[in-house]
Amino acid sequence: MTALEKQNAPASANEVRAIIGPCDDEIVAGVVATGATRDEVLEALAWLASDDYLHRKLHHSLSGRAADVFDVLEARWPEENRR
Repeated sequence: MTALEKQNAPASANEVRAIIGPCDDEIVAGVVATGATRDEVLEALAWLASDDYLHRKLHHSLSGRAADVFDVLEARWPEENRR
């Protein structure tokens, strides 16, 4: 697998856990089911943990799979783990 193919490959369950830390299997499965890459998971997590978090209910600027990951994390991931 080339570096580009690896970068564009969906994140594995182990990669999701490495990125977001300890969490329920349900959260990992939800994130993996989106087909998001490692970069998209990182982007969604960064948005969720950012100062703009308070404004996300109005509109978040994520799109595609990163937005799907954001929605999974927002719905299921405990607030205290977000920062």
